[in-house]
Amino acid sequence: MGDALTKLLYLAVAVEFITETLRKGLPFLQRLPAAWLAAAMGVLICFLTDRGLLAPAGDGFIRCPYADYLLTGLLISRGSGVMHDLINAFSGLGRRLLRRI
Repeated sequence: MGDALTKLLYLAVAVEFITETLRKGLPFLQRLPAAWLAAAMGVLICFLTDRGLLAPAGDGFIRCPYADYLLTGLLISRGSGVMHDLINAFSGLGRRLLRRI
């Protein structure tokens, strides 16, 4: 279980990084909601890396690997939003601490 959560965290960080980089580099993507772009990136990364979190649950649990990629991609895209909020919170904390010094 810990290994699956570690993969989930790494994939969420990758999705967050790629989503923010694409939105900054390609201005037309800024019109899209960030959650949609993160969801698309999450599913694409799972498909390209052949990574899904449900397949290790056992034989017969999920029959279609594409459904596994879709569900995992959506899950990590939501995790990327959480990572974005955490990064912003820590970034703001650093600025507040520097102002006090």
